[in-house]
Amino acid sequence: MRTVKLSLITMSLIAMGSTVQANSLSEALSNGKVTGDISVTYESRKQDKEVSAYYSNTAYSVGSVGINYKTADFNNFSAAVGFRAYNTLYEDDDTFATSQGKGDASERFYDKAGSAMLSQAYLAYDVENAHVKLGRQGLSTEWLTKIHDAVTVYANPVKNSELELIWTKRRGRVYARDLRHMVNVNKDKGIYKAGLTYTFNDNIKAKGYFLKAPQAYDIYGAKLHLDSKFDNTKVGLLLHSMETSEKVGTTKDGEMIEVKAYTTVAGYTGTLGYVKTGKDNGWGSAANAGDTVVPFEEGDQMYVADSTTTYAMLSKKISDVSLTVLYGITEYGIYEKDEFDLWAGYSFTKNMRFNLGYALTNEDKDDASTTDMQQLNATITYKF
Repeated sequence: MRTVKLSLITMSLIAMGSTVQANSLSEALSNGKVTGDISVTYESRKQDKEVSAYYSNTAYSVGSVGINYKTADFNNFSAAVGFRAYNTLYEDDDTFATSQGKGDASERFYDKAGSAMLSQAYLAYDVENAHVKLGRQGLSTEWLTKIHDAVTVYANPVKNSELELIWTKRRGRVYARDLRHMVNVNKDKGIYKAGLTYTFNDNIKAKGYFLKAPQAYDIYGAKLHLDSKFDNTKVGLLLHSMETSEKVGTTKDGEMIEVKAYTTVAGYTGTLGYVKTGKDNGWGSAANAGDTVVPFEEGDQMYVADSTTTYAMLSKKISDVSLTVLYGITEYGIYEKDEFDLWAGYSFTKNMRFNLGYALTNEDKDDASTTDMQQLNATITYKF
């Protein structure tokens, strides 16, 4: 298990607090909450042809246990720590050399990460109009996703506004279906982000954001959300524009336009999406630390230069069963591919859930770097 510098800082701050406010902090610790889960995941991939270690026929099952502890609040401070431990239960080929190690599972569960890893370790400060976290935490924001060693600030400087400030040093994945060790983003220089969201009224919300990877690239973006409700029907529209300013290796900047329309009626949620990338350099460096744009299980060609993707998605929850189907077509350069995805979930009990995913890609036969693929994944989780 790797313990990173920010995690050490977080634990040190907790220890410092214990010497100053032993009695009160002791109460905060004793009133903390422990949560966790036991999960088993299975995944298989079948290709029409094996074109790389990633695009190969593999099958594996991995079990994991996640434990999390969060203190109660003390003077608006709280702290959390968690980890996940893994064990490979089955591999169709345990000698297969992937790009990350040996064995079918190593393409998603990196050998370099070891058998256990910190999933969170942060110190938080929360008041009515400001929320601060220092340490390992999950992020899901434009171009920064998964697990990060970061400092995040969310504040409401004026009414109807939210200020987002982030600095991230490392990124990884610590999930039941994915384990990737923490690696530096932008080498050792990190990435800075600033965003401002303003809610004009119940129907209109806008956001502008800026990311800076020092000496590497900048990202500029703007989003506009339009939402309305008519009786029991909700409709909405998202307009999103992004461009990069590249500073290393290329003079060609990245670009992207995203348009997404959605509606909810009678429990069904339908979404129509359109994503267009720049002709010269696609998204550029924008997705180096994650994205919230690609809806597919795969969707690799959405990143490349001169690609246009259109998709339709439909979701419905019936009792304890949730279903989502997605179909889309990507045209990129002289090629075209399509992808079909199905996700299903079922809650056996309040604490036990089963999730199933299926992906089918139909690649362009003239693109020698790709191959048709079927992927099946299944995960069962018991939470406590």
